[in-house]
Amino acid sequence: MYKVLVVDDDPNVNLFISRLLMKKFHCEVVTAVNGLDGLSKLKEEDPEVVFLDVTMPVMNGIETLQAIRSDKKYKNVPIIMLTAVRERDVVGRVMNLGVIDYVLKPLMYDETYVRLKEIFEKIKEMKEEEERERIAEANGEKKEKILIVDTDVNFRENFKRQLESSYKIIECDSGAEGLQIFMKEKPKIVCLGENLPLLNERMFAQKIRASRTDSDVTIFAIRENTKITGDDSTLFDCIVNKKDSHSLFSGES
Repeated sequence: MYKVLVVDDDPNVNLFISRLLMKKFHCEVVTAVNGLDGLSKLKEEDPEVVFLDVTMPVMNGIETLQAIRSDKKYKNVPIIMLTAVRERDVVGRVMNLGVIDYVLKPLMYDETYVRLKEIFEKIKEMKEEEERERIAEANGEKKEKILIVDTDVNFRENFKRQLESSYKIIECDSGAEGLQIFMKEKPKIVCLGENLPLLNERMFAQKIRASRTDSDVTIFAIRENTKITGDDSTLFDCIVNKKDSHSLFSGES
């Protein structure tokens, strides 16, 4: 299936993950015992997926992740963090560096199998989408991306249905996932609903404004009430009534 690099200083975790990946997912597995060893194996083995422990000697998971993302060749390789429950706050920070998912320790066979299955489905979808984009770009058919983040699934589906013929619509329901998608997909248009969980719309917009791509991004606040308050004018390019939002991009009046 995939060639996978597992980086963890605990030999039991390395063995557990490796056996599960080989037996259930037919992966070729390479292991490393710390971040420095992991970077060496990354160069030698050229894996397609990386599992990376957060807490390790010599070079920890966050330092290793930053090193991988700074390398042009590996900046998009799928990375999954292995973390203890007490470190979940750390995962929240590293998600901004392009981690696609995480697995919580202690590892239990059934739960870990289910998580890995979900993760590999996500990786498969990502790779299929990348291939579609590559073909579309080669044929001169690449669409502008719009990221829509809103807790209302019906609104998101309606938004996508009305605009997907002209735009590539990427949608999700939380600010944390939305920021992760933004860092990976780099859309030029971002639409943020109200009261987003995990990372609210104001914090999301602040993250975008603080990024190096700020000048290229247009941020729309999608609301029931379009009254401007506080720092709205500095965070958002436009505040739009929810029922009229799709008309901004469809050419309707």
